[in-house]
Amino acid sequence: MQKDAQTIVTARFDTVLYDLDGTLIDSAKDMQLAVSNVLADHGLPAVTEDDVRIFMGQGSKVTMGKAFAKHGRTLDDDTLTAVTREFVRYYEADPISHTTAFAGVSDVVATFARIGLKQGVCTNKFEKPSRMILEHLKLMPPISDVAGADSFPVRKPDPRHLLMLLERMGADPNRAVMIGDSTHDAEAARGAGIPAVLVSWGYTAKPARELEADAVIDRFDALPAALAGLAAGR
Repeated sequence: MQKDAQTIVTARFDTVLYDLDGTLIDSAKDMQLAVSNVLADHGLPAVTEDDVRIFMGQGSKVTMGKAFAKHGRTLDDDTLTAVTREFVRYYEADPISHTTAFAGVSDVVATFARIGLKQGVCTNKFEKPSRMILEHLKLMPPISDVAGADSFPVRKPDPRHLLMLLERMGADPNRAVMIGDSTHDAEAARGAGIPAVLVSWGYTAKPARELEADAVIDRFDALPAALAGLAAGR
């Protein structure tokens, strides 16, 4: 990162928050395996990785509801809660075997750490597997904190999910930016008064460029320049 861009970024931002699935990591295969194991236990066919990429984003319970709905099954809340617990058991047993960081993520996270930016993850995945994945991929540290779907009483798109994480990190929302892939990230950031940068390759049914983000990037290594552009008012 060039020194002039670094100076511009750090003058405007001191904290970067990231979504996890579809933003930092490609976790679709491990998610697909866990979801499909639950479906098999209930006599239903597997879902595909592409299915899971669309189902994800609002937490495990919504993912499981959509997976059963794909096969014409609508579950009452108690049953949905039970199958979600089944999914969590499968997924937490092995959330890392097929999960990788997207190209450029490790280098950008390391660069931001070097220039002194705080970094956290705000995800609708549960906190335990999120931490396991980040540690396995050697992204935590330098990422210092994770707020999952079960970390606070709220989750994205509720802006308090971001704000409570920032408070726990000792960070100023006025100097933070959110990096995500979906409408839930954009809505949460907008509600919190935080700029949002979306990635174009994420897990979303609606393209990132249609989600009213402050910027959209097509490569993760374009993120420093995008933040410099936002900081400079471009």
